Amino acid sequence: MRQQDHIDRLVAKWGMERPEYDLAPVQIIGRIGRVFEYVDRALEAKFEEFGITRASFDVLATLKRSGSPYRLSQRELMTNLLRTSGSMSVRIDAMERQGLVTREPDQEDRRATLVAISEKGIHLLEKVIPEHLLNEERLLSGLTAQDRSQLIRLLRKWNLALESNNDNRRYAHYGMIVLDPRASVQRRRAVGLPDVPGILVHAVEPGGLADDAGICKGDLIVAIDGVAIDSQISLRGALSSAIPTKTVEILRGAAALKIKLSATST
Repeated sequence: MRQQDHIDRLVAKWGMERPEYDLAPVQIIGRIGRVFEYVDRALEAKFEEFGITRASFDVLATLKRSGSPYRLSQRELMTNLLRTSGSMSVRIDAMERQGLVTREPDQEDRRATLVAISEKGIHLLEKVIPEHLLNEERLLSGLTAQDRSQLIRLLRKWNLALESNNDNRRYAHYGMIVLDPRASVQRRRAVGLPDVPGILVHAVEPGGLADDAGICKGDLIVAIDGVAIDSQISLRGALSSAIPTKTVEILRGAAALKIKLSATST
């Protein structure tokens, strides 16, 4: 009899409780989540041995593989690591206090700051990487070489599909993805918020214009420069106006806010 894991047992219980459910996606998504938990704990434990976090390692590794002089703007780091401006600033502050990175002004753009890996950061990275790779090898020890090749192929295929076939990509504006009005109402109803005409922000690209302005996932855009937003057409028209800085009225939950959204990053 095939050995059962946690997801097998979970699916079996749902099969008895609600046999009409199609639980095939759970067989994949559920296992991905479980595997991620085990992997995340193991990686964090290894990095803790060197006095850093996984987030710090990701910053150091990104700077190092960028090539000499091993420095990037904070915006480039945010884009590479899919982090928001706030979380990246906190991470860089902590690493600067540890002496792992330095900040320096960008001579070509006075508004930007460059983050560079320090000599201490480089030396630490050279110690961590071999141990990190051995740790990852241990985590994959239950898979044969053929298993790994097949998994790499399937994960690449899945990743490419997610990157290129996002159903909401046609609704991308200023570095944010928004839902259609009907879906926006349904999402708010699901969390007990009142029906209000508007467009719900589904996702915000880290380091994008919307992120810089302070717009967050879950915000409901209700007006731009005094014009009510109740459809994709009205949103597109308001955002494409010649006014460089727009005043966006949003509802964050039940709280009304006004946010300045600029057509150029600051």
